[in-house]
Amino acid sequence: MPSEQLTETAEHADGSRARETHRVDGERHGWETLWHANGQRAARRRWKHGHPVGPGQRWDAAGNRQAIRPDHDRDKCLFCGACIGACPVNAMFLEFNDGRIWVDESCTDCLLCVRICPVGALDYPAEPRGSTTRPTA
Repeated sequence: MPSEQLTETAEHADGSRARETHRVDGERHGWETLWHANGQRAARRRWKHGHPVGPGQRWDAAGNRQAIRPDHDRDKCLFCGACIGACPVNAMFLEFNDGRIWVDESCTDCLLCVRICPVGALDYPAEPRGSTTRPTA
């Protein structure tokens, strides 16, 4: 039997979008996105069968947590440095020449960088691309 999929939306008083929630068979499943009244993205959370999925949290077969770094969308990024300034463990580095943001092993998946980004250029997708992992020489 095919599952019923729908997207619920809500608006601010001025008519701008406030929330977008994806549902499958009546449960939150997929992304839920919130926006401020000025159109800036406020928050984004992934759901799986009605339960929130923590960003960047994965475990290996032995039950050890594996750190997953945020992905960086270079096309959206303003290179303003807000994410780097917000990082409490100084795990982020900005390379202006290459137009890249790198995240090292000390990343704690606190999500401050994702939350502070004014254009949503950092994200924790379901399958990370590893775009912020510095290649080893």
